[in-house]
Amino acid sequence: MQLSIHADDGKFLRMRLVGRVTQKELPAQEDLFVTHIGADAYRRRVLLNMEDSEFLDSSGVSWLLVAHKRFRDQGGRLVLHSLPPMVSNVLKVLRMNQILTLAETEQAALKLLEGDAT
Repeated sequence: MQLSIHADDGKFLRMRLVGRVTQKELPAQEDLFVTHIGADAYRRRVLLNMEDSEFLDSSGVSWLLVAHKRFRDQGGRLVLHSLPPMVSNVLKVLRMNQILTLAETEQAALKLLEGDAT
């Protein structure tokens, strides 16, 4: 699994998640968002492109839930977008679509975040 910054215009941060999001791939003692973004990571508005995420297991779901809560608690926002069918189905079966903020496309995710900024 690779998490990377794709673009940062100061207002919105576009990130990309590639590969399998599983217990084996998640670092045990590292906060990936803080590592990549910095100490104020959870205060940012982040669009996370998941189109190249092949698979998501329960540890991956847990990681997304913890990140979602940290963003919410610290005043930021995390929007997941462009989910492949396998990942989307896992989240829907677990009813995570009622908790996490999901969007079909990057444009739809951007509209959600722009609505927050007004």
